[in-house]
Order: sequence, then structure tokens, then C-alpha cells
Amino acid sequence: MIDRIKRLETLFLEEINTHVTKMSADGELGGFVTITSVHVSKDLSSAKVYFSVFGSPEDKKKTQEALSLLRKEIGALLRHRLHLKRIPSFSFEYDNTPEQASRVESIFQIIEKEKHEAEN
Repeated sequence: MIDRIKRLETLFLEEINTHVTKMSADGELGGFVTITSVHVSKDLSSAKVYFSVFGSPEDKKKTQEALSLLRKEIGALLRHRLHLKRIPSFSFEYDNTPEQASRVESIFQIIEKEKHEAEN
């Protein structure tokens, strides 16, 4: 069962990312949007879709609102394209991992610079 869930997560990730990329290119979403991961519940009743946005805080808010409104549309699209017996209900969650990684990287750069200056 776990293998099936992992396959579904990968499949949903690819399909949702394709749809969201098209919407982003058409300007329907704020900023550059990427679907980072999908986590499907064990009973296949729900799925959390994590996304990140490269843009302003307003872009993030606009994207969150647009994706929340499109939950049912995306579910219907997947039902039509994938011909699965059961499609979970989707919820969209903002993934701030890229921002955190960038912050950690900048801290490492500052430390490296200070270390280099201390050696000279």
C-alpha cells in the first residue's frame, strides 16, 4: 500500500505541477510557482500539496488564494486525466523551505567571510 501511495504522490506532483506551471505562465498566479511535494493520506481521502513562490509577499498571498479556489477544479482535472477510482481532496500549503535554505546559505557565507578576515 505504501508503494502505491508513493506512486500516486509522484503522479499527482507531476500532473499538478504541469497545470500550475501553465496557470503561472498565463499570469493567473502571482510570481513563479513551484509544487515542491504532495503527501497523500494512507486512506487516500486527502492530500496536502506544498508549493513555493518566487516573488513578493503579495504574490504568495495571491497564489495561496488562487490555489485554494482551484482545489476542486484540479481534482476534477486529475479525475479526468488519470481515470482513478478515487481522487483525494486537495489542500495547498505554503512551503518556506527554499527561503530557509537561502537564509542558512547566507549565514554560512557570512561565517566564511569572517573566518577568512580573521585569518588575514
